[in-house]
Amino acid sequence: MVTRLLDFAYTLSEGSDICASILRVRGLLDVENTAECAENVNKSGEIVDNIGEVCKTRDETSDGAITKNDATIVRYAINVYEMVRRGRYESLKEKYGIDIMDDIDKKWIQKAEEIIPDELYSSGYVKRLSKSLKGTKVPARKLYIADLHFFHDGLCRRMDNRPFKDHYEMNEAMIRIWNENVTDKDEVYILGDFSIAKAQSTNEVLRKLTGKKYLIIGNHDYYLEDKVFDTSLFEWIRPYAEIGDNGRKVVLSHYPILCYNGQYRKKPDGTAITYMLYGHVHNTHDEVLVNKFIQTTRNTEVLSKGLEKPEPIPCNMINCFCMFSNYVPLTLDEWIIVDAERRAKMNVE
Repeated sequence: MVTRLLDFAYTLSEGSDICASILRVRGLLDVENTAECAENVNKSGEIVDNIGEVCKTRDETSDGAITKNDATIVRYAINVYEMVRRGRYESLKEKYGIDIMDDIDKKWIQKAEEIIPDELYSSGYVKRLSKSLKGTKVPARKLYIADLHFFHDGLCRRMDNRPFKDHYEMNEAMIRIWNENVTDKDEVYILGDFSIAKAQSTNEVLRKLTGKKYLIIGNHDYYLEDKVFDTSLFEWIRPYAEIGDNGRKVVLSHYPILCYNGQYRKKPDGTAITYMLYGHVHNTHDEVLVNKFIQTTRNTEVLSKGLEKPEPIPCNMINCFCMFSNYVPLTLDEWIIVDAERRAKMNVE
């Protein structure tokens, strides 16, 4: 049942980044176990509560539960399915950029009804399935966030217009939100401009934050030049980095890199391999210009080596600005969804 929901969302979804994430999670699921579960549910009329007991991964080191990272993609598929099933096409377009407004004969609703029969749907299967994702296993995750700007009082009044009275209130809120969403096992990659305070104050904030922290140097991280700063509070400090994340290459830089290393690399099935995560531009006119470049690049076709015909240029750049995620460090898959939702709203507007 879960794999069918993923397949349904994949068919409707636009954008190689979301499709790549769906395919990745789809490949992790044990089709036989999922099919057997769906058959048992249909025969007995009972609903399985824990998707983690059903969707086994192919990784022999796993205990069988899907991760919170994977659950994000499954939840996306459920949301898409629910919007189609209920005929909420306008919400589907506004939230995810999926436009099926011309579906006069309601063929997509019919397809959705074929996936989950009326009797199973009306009994609350989808709601129970979504609820079960809350109990998924949370292993060590790679999380990303940019431009927190601890102690930057001015951002509450200009440029960002953050919803805080002053930096004291902002610091307290961002520390609380961070610790509510990051475990001690998580790896958090901070894409620059962590703090504008002096070394000692920055030390105090870092000691309060959970997780293993990695810093990509930003133009406001002056505390690094102070001998009082405790560099051991970061696992490493670099101006630029390239790391692996669930079989994908992630390029990390404080500044957006318009032509980044590995940009054209794809898997044999055409899905993206490389993502460029950046910060620095916040949500300013510079970000508007970067977005125009991304859209232009994605709309440009070139004949690359080994291809028989021109194909669109891959451009998987994501601004991990903290306000886009409500100050929560997110996984790559979560950022992919946040970015797609933001771009869908740009197109609607």
